[in-house]
Amino acid sequence: MMERFTKPSYALGLLGLAMAVIPLNDALIKIMSASISLGQIVAVRAFLSLVLVLLVSDGLRAILNLSGPVFCQFVGRAMCLVVAMLLFFVSLGSLPLANVIAIFFVAPMIITLLSVPFLGEKIGLHRLAAVSTGMAGVLFIIRPGGVQFQVETLFVVMSACSYAAFQIWTRRLKSVGNLSGMVAVQHICYLTIGALFMLVNMIWPVDQSGNPTVDFLFRAPSLMSLTNLGYLVICSFSVLLLSFASSNAYRSVEASVIAPFEYVAIPFGVFWGVVIWDEWPDQMVMIGITLILAGGLYT
Repeated sequence: MMERFTKPSYALGLLGLAMAVIPLNDALIKIMSASISLGQIVAVRAFLSLVLVLLVSDGLRAILNLSGPVFCQFVGRAMCLVVAMLLFFVSLGSLPLANVIAIFFVAPMIITLLSVPFLGEKIGLHRLAAVSTGMAGVLFIIRPGGVQFQVETLFVVMSACSYAAFQIWTRRLKSVGNLSGMVAVQHICYLTIGALFMLVNMIWPVDQSGNPTVDFLFRAPSLMSLTNLGYLVICSFSVLLLSFASSNAYRSVEASVIAPFEYVAIPFGVFWGVVIWDEWPDQMVMIGITLILAGGLYT
């Protein structure tokens, strides 16, 4: 099965499926952000994911077979994703889901640009123009200097940059180590950072500040309801699927070819935003999303 999944058609198809599923993870975390801290969500989700890794793969055992330098590279790569994830979810506390996902998907364009100096791939003037179109789309959504500008949108852009670095690193490690070990290290880093955040929140909890982003980051840990635990089980399955699908795709296919398959998440992000919160993107956001999709698909 692993040999089959490394074929480009299977790798890209699995990535498209995972990108369709992951907006549900984002939506459920946005729901939980009203009552549970980010650190607690990340730690519990990572713990459940590691249990799944232990049950269905040799990921934890594969870590023991990694050399010191390779393990350090896996950790560095994973920390790029952890930073991207933290910045992404912090912004979810204040911004509409569709906006956050659309802005984040400037990441494949950044990956396309970085693939030239770091991976030696060629993109040409047409792809460069398409990337510029997508970047313009992000500006339509962020509206810097406008009345509706929110600083959390910059967190999403920084998240996209960190995610791009993560995937470029994944591609550079395509022939190094073991895929299941790579995924296991990723979730161990999630668990470690989530636990550290929980510890800080236990020592210095912040009461209701009136700012949803601050509350999401710093509220004290609490007992979780069965509903929220159910949400986190779904999140664990979806993020583990994406971890495997994304890492496999970037190890098997050129980075600049993969980008369009990640845009599957944007319409699903809009869908969940409308269904759960009745968040219909305004005209400027729709123009931005259209430009991002057009630039990404042409790239």
